Amino acid sequence: MHIRKMEENDYRQVDRLMGQVHELHVKNRPDLYIPMEHPYCRREFTELLQNENSIALLAEENGKVLGICVVSMRTKTCMMEACTAYMDDLCVDQEFRGRGIGKALFQEAERIAREKGAKRMDLMVWSFNEEAMRFYQSLGMTPQRYIFEKKFSS
Repeated sequence: MHIRKMEENDYRQVDRLMGQVHELHVKNRPDLYIPMEHPYCRREFTELLQNENSIALLAEENGKVLGICVVSMRTKTCMMEACTAYMDDLCVDQEFRGRGIGKALFQEAERIAREKGAKRMDLMVWSFNEEAMRFYQSLGMTPQRYIFEKKFSS
């Protein structure tokens, strides 16, 4: 397995993996997510690759993309000024989970984020995704806050 920066010609395979993530969200939160053929449009992908404040990595083996990781570098404005790495997406192809690919992507993103001056890594996980919560906690992440909701009946 090899981890490298995403390139323009990776779009189709990145889009395929983003589709897996989106399907999980549609299945578990159909009140918020709608089915989409391409949750990551080509324009957004191109902008991501051109953004110097983004980290866009993929893990591949024999030309097949096994996993992806997208991180945005941010500076808080209403809080203490500190560079934060925000993990927008981390996805390992369903066929290849449990092989350490997600951990390797996370650790490489963390290494690059530290080089860019980040003081911490933040991310958001839906409460239904208990597998992801256990995974991130195994990497040393801890809950930072809770977001609550109350659905209104019609």
